[in-house]
Amino acid sequence: MSVVGLYQESRADTAKKRITWFIWDLPPEFVSSGPYQGQGYADKFLQFFIQQLPEYQHSILAVNVPRWSLQARVPGTCTAHLWGGFYPELLAYSKAYTFTPPHILIFNKKYEQRFGPQGTVLSIEELLKQRNLKLLLVKVDFNKAASQSRYPVLYQYLKPHLGDPNLVEHSIHHNFINLDMLEKGRGDYTIGYPSTIASQKRTLGVVGEFISYRIKEHNLYKKVHVACFNDAFGREVIKKVDRSLTKDVLLKFLEYHEEWNNKDPYFRQTTIDYFIKGLNLPNVIDWWDNLMRSLSQLPLK
Repeated sequence: MSVVGLYQESRADTAKKRITWFIWDLPPEFVSSGPYQGQGYADKFLQFFIQQLPEYQHSILAVNVPRWSLQARVPGTCTAHLWGGFYPELLAYSKAYTFTPPHILIFNKKYEQRFGPQGTVLSIEELLKQRNLKLLLVKVDFNKAASQSRYPVLYQYLKPHLGDPNLVEHSIHHNFINLDMLEKGRGDYTIGYPSTIASQKRTLGVVGEFISYRIKEHNLYKKVHVACFNDAFGREVIKKVDRSLTKDVLLKFLEYHEEWNNKDPYFRQTTIDYFIKGLNLPNVIDWWDNLMRSLSQLPLK
């Protein structure tokens, strides 16, 4: 499944219904090139779902976020790793099967003297008030018409500063900031995940030294689903996906994450408590509901 954009057929049966699966370049979720191509954790989720659905033809299409926003509205398309809430009338969602962890802040290692050791908790709200610190991000609102943001939990803190000189939105085709840009002084810090530093060193050859900090305003795990175009065929696919999501499968999915996140104990415990033990955890959310609440509370700029 590492060949992107080519049809994957288990047998020459052109009468089979076809699913086009969307992926994007976002290590370690999807890895689109290099020695780890196709070995991201979401790459492996997708491989599992395709194996569970041999009655269909499958193709894999690499898209950027704006293109996904258009093509996800086309019948016969699915996304294997998506937060709930995008196009709620147009997409059908599976049960949640994993989540993305809370965002973190990533600085060049030299900032350790200023902010403290790895794991210190910082307030992004307060950092954004410091005009001598430049936050470097990919475009925050990637689809304003659909109220889609890359940083849904943090959106309420970012929105009042959009356009400020110390919040720089970098328009690139990637869905992430290459940490080399911090090394080169293009910004002072960025938003990432606990796996970002290690995965960029593995997949992109990033060589600088960086340090990460937890974010005071963000300790939320956002649920992830399979999503398909919401017609009879899409709903049929989602029902079959749901049947495949046993506890053994969810534990295997945890292993795929742990190949990249240094066996983060917080992620492991949250996964087991929520998906295996069935505990109701207040910090596991549907990001869309959280974003809508946040938007309703935003002050006017």
